[in-house]
Amino acid sequence: MSAFELNTSIANLRDLLASDLRAYDAVYLGDIYCRLYEANFLEHPEDLREGLRILRDQGKRAYVTTYAAPRNDFLPKVRKMLEVAATAGAQAVEVHNLGILKIAHDEVPGLPVHVGGFANVYTDAGVEVLRGFGAVRFTPNYELSLDEIRDIVTTSGAAMELLVHGKMPLGISDYCFLLEYEEKWGIKCPDLCQKDLFLKQGDWAMKSVGKGILSGKDVCMLEHLPLLLADGHRHFRIETVSETPEYRREVGAVYREALRRAAEAPFQQDEGWWDVVRAHARIGLCNGFYFGKSGMDYAGIRPDAVGSFLTITPSTG
Repeated sequence: MSAFELNTSIANLRDLLASDLRAYDAVYLGDIYCRLYEANFLEHPEDLREGLRILRDQGKRAYVTTYAAPRNDFLPKVRKMLEVAATAGAQAVEVHNLGILKIAHDEVPGLPVHVGGFANVYTDAGVEVLRGFGAVRFTPNYELSLDEIRDIVTTSGAAMELLVHGKMPLGISDYCFLLEYEEKWGIKCPDLCQKDLFLKQGDWAMKSVGKGILSGKDVCMLEHLPLLLADGHRHFRIETVSETPEYRREVGAVYREALRRAAEAPFQQDEGWWDVVRAHARIGLCNGFYFGKSGMDYAGIRPDAVGSFLTITPSTG
């Protein structure tokens, strides 16, 4: 077993069957944004059972996510999916909502709980509250810097899961931003939110996935992996739920090898890695908010990574 976990996310059985997952240790099944996302695992219990079986047969850790903005009428289906997760071999469930956290704690108490990015973990006090309901792993809010995350870990000892590559989730609504364009564009739900739809103004961009807004640029922590490992982080996500199987396979292979090398000194990067991640980043690369700067900026020694470039030496203290 590797000293770290590299995981990703897949929305439906079609994408799971099309994906080469050799780079990954674990997979989250389901789309957190919309019940109408094509063949969403979270709406199809038998597909979810089959997905969990496939991952188990491949020797992967299998996780089931849940909706980020559930309404009361979602809860019967959420309960059903938690039951499937608990009985069909899932090794954890991811929650973004306090109500679903309590349901999981009360109704499937043997199933470990991971707290997702929309649960707004900003403080060690928040971690302690969530732990009271059985949470064992936490994705910090995406606005937090590495220094702030380090402070939470130092105080709480929490196991954190960090986004290391892919589009950063920025916002969620239970109302779809795109439905009014069905007739205008001649594209019907659920195909609409699976297109590459970017909100752009100059070099600023965000991606719409219907009920969710993501960063236009891909977060890229490739050259900063030694820092993340030095801080004690061991759980890393490549966000691919709205990406192609090719993206999932090729970017995953880069990070699998990079994480292996990051444990060595000095960290020897491969120029081919950058060819891959640049090719898949339609708008460019950034570091999100990890270095306390604008989410659009890139910090590091790769001025060719993006148009906006900052030279930043992150704190290691």
